[in-house]
Amino acid sequence: MLKMFKKAFWVPYDESDTYPTVEKAHQAISRYCEENGYTCAFPGDDEVTINDKLYEIYRGYEEGSRGNYGIKCREK
Repeated sequence: MLKMFKKAFWVPYDESDTYPTVEKAHQAISRYCEENGYTCAFPGDDEVTINDKLYEIYRGYEEGSRGNYGIKCREK
């Protein structure tokens, strides 16, 4: 499947001026899932399973945000 057709979403990250560590990314994703009633598990540092779907975790610059960092989950 082409990358542009894969489901992806940004996870709310409050400390956008600092690069998200693996631990902070996992905390933000866990909080997001808990607030939205999803289940999640982390099979690896840069992977998360949300409601039985595997996503890769991107930690870096949020496009169009003028240098702010963010966390994005994209379907594998």
